Amino acid sequence: MSAKGKRTIYAGPADGSNHKPLNIEGIAVSAMLPGTFLKQTTSGLAVNDIAAIIFGEQTIIADKDQQRSKSVDDAWTINENMVAIAPRSGEFVNALVATTQTLERGSPLARNGAGLLKLAVTPATVGATSEEIVGYADETITTTATTLVRVRVA
Repeated sequence: MSAKGKRTIYAGPADGSNHKPLNIEGIAVSAMLPGTFLKQTTSGLAVNDIAAIIFGEQTIIADKDQQRSKSVDDAWTINENMVAIAPRSGEFVNALVATTQTLERGSPLARNGAGLLKLAVTPATVGATSEEIVGYADETITTTATTLVRVRVA
């Protein structure tokens, strides 16, 4: 997952200022890795299972457990008090991308319905359904497993 040396989830704003992301705290509804896309539920923070064709979902990403000096490879466990972030447009995060995705810098990314990102289907494709673009790849990579990829939030 952190094969390319990624050690953080929030990578900062595009303008280089010293802004901090909005933190969201909650109970982990299930076990999840940092970089996973989440949704808020009445029970806490859950893996986002909302399809990319549903528009308007808030972007929430599981952060790493910095209070206990955990890394991006250490999963949050069920019923644990966890921290997530809600990045703003133009900010950079390291988010989990599904396996077998061939990305170039600037590739549009959408939710895959399992808490990960995938290459978005573009409306220009014949017969394609529009998807909500949640970010753009900021590196060129082919994922051979679920991998943290630097993403510019849309």
